Amino acid sequence: MYYMTNKEALQKAYTLLSPYADKQLWEFNNNLVHLRFITEYIPKTNRILDVGCGIGILDLALTLLGYKVTGIDKYVFAANNSFSIDDINGLRRIWDTQGLIILPKDILRDEAGDKYEAVVSIAAIEHQKDPKQFLKGLKAALIPDGLIYLATPNISHLLNRLRFMLGFSPLQAHLPNFFNRGEDYEGHWREYTLKELKQMFGWLDIKVLSAKNIQSLRPRFKLLSLRSWYVSVFRLVSYIFPGARDTNIIIARKK
Repeated sequence: MYYMTNKEALQKAYTLLSPYADKQLWEFNNNLVHLRFITEYIPKTNRILDVGCGIGILDLALTLLGYKVTGIDKYVFAANNSFSIDDINGLRRIWDTQGLIILPKDILRDEAGDKYEAVVSIAAIEHQKDPKQFLKGLKAALIPDGLIYLATPNISHLLNRLRFMLGFSPLQAHLPNFFNRGEDYEGHWREYTLKELKQMFGWLDIKVLSAKNIQSLRPRFKLLSLRSWYVSVFRLVSYIFPGARDTNIIIARKK
């Protein structure tokens, strides 16, 4: 019997979700890193709830690998959404064909429905004005002893440290959107260090099994792009300094 690798499953997920997934090809390596950790820590017998799943790229890859996944996302169904999805019905047809369930729910306001053996949350907590309620929502969706896999940008990655030294905010690029939209802002309200994430999980009595600082974005030197060179240099050097990589990951268990 042939078993699909993580990379093959992810490649097929992008292909099946094309053209909707084409603008997210830059995240391929990020998703591959998350697949590696998810498949390492979460057994295939566990039903997974993916909170903030977007168009379902990772969920489809996990489904192809033999997992049973339900995704929820309040943004992908909205008009003028950040995923540039104008034809939600076309996307739904792909989900239905592949047996993928993605629902327009908000973990802060809606009941998850079933209880799950595992909850996945990637690049979502930084968008939350109330991280405590968000983490409580993840916890509430789990059965006792259920697993949480959470990944989020590291506010103290190496390039951000340089920006601080030069007097710039790590979230400087988000400022115009935040200034103009106020309470309707959908960007990064707050990013966290690994230590801060561990503290928040501890305050909610969720046992952290593993806490990792990883580099999910790989160096990509483009011949005529100065930005790609300086960003790639920092991505390379970040491997040397503890806590200086771009992504923080928590694997935890509900007590």
